[in-house]
Amino acid sequence: MPIQRLKIYDFREVPEIKLKYTAITIIIMGIICSATIIFFLFSLAEVGNIYIGKTEETILELKKDFIRDTVNNLIAEIDNQRNIKVHLMENSAVSAAEDIEGAMGLKSSTFLNFIEKFFDETSEYEHWTVVYWDWKENRAVYDNHNMAGDTWGSTLQNMERELSVYRVLDRDDKTVLFGAKKSYLDELVKDDIANAVRNLKFNDGSYIWINEILNYEGGENYAIRKVHPNLPNTEGMYLSTDMTDIKGNHPYLTELQGVKKDGALYFSYYFKELNSDKVSRKLTYAKLYKEFDWVIAIGVYQDDIQSYVDQTNLESKKLASKLTLVLVSMFVIILFLSYFVILVVQKLHHLQSKSQLESEVNQDPLTKAGNRRSGTSELSRAFKTYKKSGASPGIMMFDVDCFKNINDTYGHAVGDAVLIEIVEVFNGVIRSSDKVIRWGGDEFLIIFYGLQPRNAIGFGNKILSIVSALQIEAKGERFSPTLSAGVAFFQETDTDFNDALKRADKSLYQAKSNGRNQVHVDL
Repeated sequence: MPIQRLKIYDFREVPEIKLKYTAITIIIMGIICSATIIFFLFSLAEVGNIYIGKTEETILELKKDFIRDTVNNLIAEIDNQRNIKVHLMENSAVSAAEDIEGAMGLKSSTFLNFIEKFFDETSEYEHWTVVYWDWKENRAVYDNHNMAGDTWGSTLQNMERELSVYRVLDRDDKTVLFGAKKSYLDELVKDDIANAVRNLKFNDGSYIWINEILNYEGGENYAIRKVHPNLPNTEGMYLSTDMTDIKGNHPYLTELQGVKKDGALYFSYYFKELNSDKVSRKLTYAKLYKEFDWVIAIGVYQDDIQSYVDQTNLESKKLASKLTLVLVSMFVIILFLSYFVILVVQKLHHLQSKSQLESEVNQDPLTKAGNRRSGTSELSRAFKTYKKSGASPGIMMFDVDCFKNINDTYGHAVGDAVLIEIVEVFNGVIRSSDKVIRWGGDEFLIIFYGLQPRNAIGFGNKILSIVSALQIEAKGERFSPTLSAGVAFFQETDTDFNDALKRADKSLYQAKSNGRNQVHVDL
């Protein structure tokens, strides 16, 4: 009868389940496909906006970042070169001071000759400024750049204002002040930077130019063209804010007003392209370097931007084609996956139903231990394995001592609770490979795989000890249940597992006869 019910349930339900999950899968397919189509159309629209509608704006911003960063990097390099020059001059000043201090013990006239020769004939110091103050005469007896005043105080004040690096050496009636002018160091840096700018090359035909402001109020000759790689022959020419491009714009006036107001600006005007007679609209970034009165600028021709726009449009079309191909491929994949999902879902549901049915058939509904049916199957498999390998599991049969008294005294509900608690103890000590079986009523069977006969009594007593420590509350009282256990192992003379069961049952009876709450083993 159990087998008949299992078959009727299985064959009746599977077609209905199949239709159910097929419908669910088709709905999921429809949702996925719809979402994919919506995503695809949305993506195409976004691609159109980004790569077509806003391409020019995006590229323009990138170009702006490029020219701004290029100018800022050059200004940072100017500051770096100025610091390097100061550092070098500091080292030179230290070296010069050592030489001069060594000669300060000379007589005044001899020392004067030394100073003149040192700064006039030493190439490293020929541009340096030096004042030799003779305190006997209280005046400067050597002043190569006319920096001395009427008093030493005014002289020192003039020198500190004009020199970037200097040293003051005193001994007896002599004071020597020498150093490098700020203007001299700045000219060195200007020359280095100008040469570097002339040699800079950019792939898009851009270049950096520098104008030096002479008059911040503008007008005629307000600035001089310092560096211009596109028109090198015009370097040194004077500029006017009245100059216009071919469209009538006043780029120099715009530039001057912008740097005076904000220090930097973007602006556009028309100018001849590099190495060409073509005049194009140019996006420019200019920034004032106040220390040199330099306006440093770089520009990109906006005609070049259109080529980027066209290229981006082409790329967007290619991308749209690829997305279309991807979409078609996705639909094909989704169809195959959906079919596969249907098969998998049906298989899983079938296995789940089968597992659930087997669990219901093989499980004791009260204690959730295996029932006698499952125990019989497990013992049969264990015996077959024993015949092949010779390895016998331990078969331990338990019986609750005086279980009828528990039921009679506290009721069957308490008796059921005792059985449940005992199974929980079993589950707490067994391994995952061991099997707990409710053999009938208050009788349980545990199949211990790997249990050695020499360990059987000790392990059994451990289980009995844990069970006897349980505290069951009923009718305001507490009691502790106990178990008796019999253990047996398969033997070569056994014809089937029942022979071992009989020995286990006999051992159990012996344990009860010996006084209960103990383990007996029949080897």
